[in-house]
Amino acid sequence: MAAPLEVVISSDSGSQLWNCTVFDLHSGSSLLSYRGGNSAARSLAVLRGEFLLSAQLGKNFINVWEIQRKDQLQQKIVCPGVVTCLTASPDGAFLAAGVAEAVYLWEVCTGKLLAVLSRHYQDVTCLKFTDDSSHFVSAGKDNLALVWNVCR
Repeated sequence: MAAPLEVVISSDSGSQLWNCTVFDLHSGSSLLSYRGGNSAARSLAVLRGEFLLSAQLGKNFINVWEIQRKDQLQQKIVCPGVVTCLTASPDGAFLAAGVAEAVYLWEVCTGKLLAVLSRHYQDVTCLKFTDDSSHFVSAGKDNLALVWNVCR
């Protein structure tokens, strides 16, 4: 079995050739490119090491690619508005997206929308799960940083 390969995954909001690219950390060479639109800032997430997710810049959907798939079939998750930020929990159980002033939280295994959390009064700009996936933090243009308990 080969040693694990360390990579950097990058997205680009202005590229016309690709949406996301995987680079070798040590050599800097491009290993893979995922096509299909442009990514919004703070909207690139890896889900369980199997899927690459990216919110489409200025659109109301999330691009989804299988990381190991050769033909790079792009799928879409339609959202109720423009996705401003996106994150997946470290354990791969949850996906959170900022849409305007709300945070949408989905359970990945069922696809069920668990909650729409509305405590910000301006756009949500950043989301981050804790290492144990029990909480996540949302930050917005309103200068608020809120901590959310996933169990509730």
